[in-house]
Amino acid sequence: MSGVTPGFVTGANAKIRVGNITLAYCQDCSYNVTVTTIPIEACGKYEVISNEPVAYFVDGSLSVIRYTEKAVGMSGVDSSGNGVGNWKLNGNDGEGAKGFNPGDLLNSETWDLEIYQKHSTGNVQVIKLTDCRFTRKGSAINKRGVLVENFQFNAILASDDSFTASTSGDTDLATS
Repeated sequence: MSGVTPGFVTGANAKIRVGNITLAYCQDCSYNVTVTTIPIEACGKYEVISNEPVAYFVDGSLSVIRYTEKAVGMSGVDSSGNGVGNWKLNGNDGEGAKGFNPGDLLNSETWDLEIYQKHSTGNVQVIKLTDCRFTRKGSAINKRGVLVENFQFNAILASDDSFTASTSGDTDLATS
């Protein structure tokens, strides 16, 4: 069925960007938005009269299949490998590693995570997580598998193509 435009965002047609780089071999990406509320009570009433929001949190994780500079023959890969020390977030050399280096923690910068759906007419941005910071890094390997690096992060704001979070200073996804 050639010429059919995909309607669902799937792992086969998704593109994940961290900062200014598209992650090769990113196999998992997830995020959560939590809105904390408190119950408002009034004298003379047994029930809560409303639940009011008091905090907004965004966190997430992603997993990347790790390769080294020796994997140059693979298609679509960077010749220096895809370790976090090679991630040039926001255009800076090795900025990704600063989030895990105790001497550089205060100099590390935030980055945006964006998920796109690939189309024959171009990429469509579906999700944007703004001002992310790494909070955890780990990895796992087994006898029959590949080395997978797992990252966790916090973000300031999450928005997607179905709404605009403009009241917090974020720009409309349709215009960015």
